Amino acid sequence: DSSGNVYVADAGNNLIRKIDSQGVVTTIAGNTTAGNQNGIGTAASFNRPTGVAVDAGGNIYVADSNNNLIRKIATDGKVTTLAGTGTAGNLDGTTAVATFNNPQGVAIDLVGRIVVADTGNGLIRIIQQSE
Repeated sequence: DSSGNVYVADAGNNLIRKIDSQGVVTTIAGNTTAGNQNGIGTAASFNRPTGVAVDAGGNIYVADSNNNLIRKIATDGKVTTLAGTGTAGNLDGTTAVATFNNPQGVAIDLVGRIVVADTGNGLIRIIQQSE
């Protein structure tokens, strides 16, 4: 991110971690139990997260692979489901109805869209967020 922090999807532990510029590792969200709970910090859960990206505003996006979801960690630490239903598929549509199959990577493009490597479907998908 703009402060020199590195974010890691700790897939084996179902955690999202931060390594600060001094090398200190902290857990941002998740607990070691696989799940798909939204919430703050350890109240949230992931199931084998494999990709993370940070936007210009400091929000973190997570490819929550085994849940077939794209999750967002807002700057206040709150984890929400951004896109996907949890059911594997390749349906396009609004974030509430779109489906993914084992997404493993996320990136933010120059205009703020979320680019998803939807690995199980062999597709690159775009999420356009409304402001």
